[in-house]
Amino acid sequence: MNNSTTLVICHGSGAARAVGVTLDSVLTNIATFLVANPYEVLTIEFNQYDGDAGIVSKMVVDKVKQFFTLPSGEPMYWSRDSVSEPWPSLRNMILADKRLMFFVSDLYNAIPDPKPKWANQKDVWKYDGFRYTSDDTKPVQLNESYYAWCDQGPPNDGSYVKWQQIDINLGILKDDIIETVKKGQIPQLCIAPLAKETNFDMLDGIGERCYSRWPYWFRVRVNDYWEGHLFQVVNRFNDRNVARVKAGESLTPY
Repeated sequence: MNNSTTLVICHGSGAARAVGVTLDSVLTNIATFLVANPYEVLTIEFNQYDGDAGIVSKMVVDKVKQFFTLPSGEPMYWSRDSVSEPWPSLRNMILADKRLMFFVSDLYNAIPDPKPKWANQKDVWKYDGFRYTSDDTKPVQLNESYYAWCDQGPPNDGSYVKWQQIDINLGILKDDIIETVKKGQIPQLCIAPLAKETNFDMLDGIGERCYSRWPYWFRVRVNDYWEGHLFQVVNRFNDRNVARVKAGESLTPY
């Protein structure tokens, strides 16, 4: 947030935070895309933030209404009355022309009550891969982290099992750079080459190993996705999800 008046997109936290363009420009592009592509369904997440949580959350709520309300007054997003309400099918969202689903993480509790029904509390539903891969700076480390997480599988004590996510994102850590320099080596300061190494057979292997070990999968994403096998892996996940639904299995706890 700049001067309590403008929201900008950011990624990361602290000194490693990358600041980008204004939220208005991003939401404008998304709204334009939705109007031009009436059969596409999108999810949007609001995660980490800088600034006063109360001010930022109110601005986010206002922006959602501003950019995603049609001239008729109808919203372009799907709302849910409670956490136990069944999730809509893509078909239902397209037919209703409510093709946006919002998830809110750190800011959720700061949203004034009553909270808007479009704001799904992200951490109730999803478990981000970077929670156990955030310190990984090399493909082999990322590979080991995913295999270890997937091999342990979901809890068997009857507790709630969150949707899983494969997020192939490698970081650049200050301590790693310092240690590399101490060894007289050149530190890897560009994420792209590292990301490309993770997007081929490694992503395929993670997908094959992990899908069968956790019951609910929300997404697969990678950096530099155009260099790898992302779409092939996503298509395999989608095909398997469809087959499970046709067989009468559930893809969500509700």
